[in-house]
Amino acid sequence: MWIVTGPMGEMAMLLRLAALMLLIPFVLTGCGGSDDPTGPTTGTITINPEPNSIDAPWHIAGPSNFNQSGNGDETLGDMTAGVYTLTWEAVSGWTLPDPAVATQTVTTGGTITFNGVYSIQPIPPLDMLIIPPMATSIPVVFTMGSSEIIDATPHTVTLTRRFFMAPTEVTNGQYMAALQWAYDNDHVTVSTNVLDNMDGSTAEILDLSDADCQITFSNGTFSTAYPQSPVVEETWYGAAAFCDWMSLIEGYPRAYDHGDWRCNNGAPYAATGYRLPTEAEWELACRAGTTTRFSTGDCLNAATEANFDGNEPYPGCEAGPYLGQAAIVGSYQANDWQLYDLHGNVWEWCDDWYGDYGGNATDPVGSTTGSRRILRGGIWRSGADECRSAYRINREPSEPNDRFGFRPVRTID
Repeated sequence: MWIVTGPMGEMAMLLRLAALMLLIPFVLTGCGGSDDPTGPTTGTITINPEPNSIDAPWHIAGPSNFNQSGNGDETLGDMTAGVYTLTWEAVSGWTLPDPAVATQTVTTGGTITFNGVYSIQPIPPLDMLIIPPMATSIPVVFTMGSSEIIDATPHTVTLTRRFFMAPTEVTNGQYMAALQWAYDNDHVTVSTNVLDNMDGSTAEILDLSDADCQITFSNGTFSTAYPQSPVVEETWYGAAAFCDWMSLIEGYPRAYDHGDWRCNNGAPYAATGYRLPTEAEWELACRAGTTTRFSTGDCLNAATEANFDGNEPYPGCEAGPYLGQAAIVGSYQANDWQLYDLHGNVWEWCDDWYGDYGGNATDPVGSTTGSRRILRGGIWRSGADECRSAYRINREPSEPNDRFGFRPVRTID
């Protein structure tokens, strides 16, 4: 209690009051001296999908109608405190993180992280059709070749066994999934391109370095932006290797020895695993019981029946559109045995070495030796003449190309 008496006492009181007033701001704000008693009101959000190579898409929502979409790693600063929900979006060929939708709360001055790990989807068994269909008796006899084609002398072929055949060309998505499995199991290596790593082989499998290759590789992971398009830039070795990967995945014996690349020691029809079709099997499947130039008759329609250069129809047939690129598999009508794209789209590797043929044959396997393998069917930039059922070309098995694809078969036990 202050006792003030006289002028000197009044002066002392005033001095004491002035000193007290100077202390008030210090008492109210504390040592920091800030005039904001609540501190910061925001936090930070880190978004971390893996693997980084697939640049996974996501969407996040939060307070005050906040919504944002993005891809891959991201850090969001100055985020209002509150509850946020992140949704991982689908990536073709990959399984969504678990959980696919996650909720976390941002606190004042805090940091939260949304981690999401994508995994390669399990590789499903290949969908296969029975060729010839069960309504067609076995053995099946047909005329292979055409008198219109110089190296395709017509001759009678007898096939004694049915086989399964993929209804479409192998897609980027299918090839990528099996290739990832092969890489994870040390069946291939990757330098500039994908190389074989079985039976001492180092054959090139897939030309990753070519701009036309639609499969990419980064940080141990393969990916593709075109999962439903036919795989290209694989060599013949890459097509045969895919057949072996699928055999191992599904529990069948491998058909190919990667030392000499013979199919089942030269007896492909007796192989139990996946393999490339013999040239005879391919032509039988393409014809689907027909004897005309195409399975559609003596003309081929570029609008609905096959992906080829419609500016170059077969002589005497109508012109049509030109897509100018490979189409998603199955985009055109199937033949009578429900097989797609055997005319046009991409050339398809066969098991056979290239060689002349003629004379009646049962279960033919082509030349026993050679330097070039057979391809059949034509391509999106072919004229119709190259898409004929009997038309053949040949290339070295080590040659990758943006025109080359394939479809596997498997002999029915």
